Amino acid sequence: MFLGWFDDTRKKDSHDKIEEAIERYTAKFGTAPNLCLLNAADNTPYEGLEIKVVDYVRPNHFWVGRSDTLAA
Repeated sequence: MFLGWFDDTRKKDSHDKIEEAIERYTAKFGTAPNLCLLNAADNTPYEGLEIKVVDYVRPNHFWVGRSDTLAA
């Protein structure tokens, strides 16, 4: 299950935006995500989370979710 997060605030960096998306995902689903899909323009490392750059995610959009293959 993924949660889509959009934030185009110029004063925040991608790391902060991912952090907010994680907080919302955890509040909504009761567990922390282990994967974030994002655009190359927003690529940034985030400890404890696999970051995957994909072409179909637009800039300033972050899809956070859980991947069962990563948990294994």
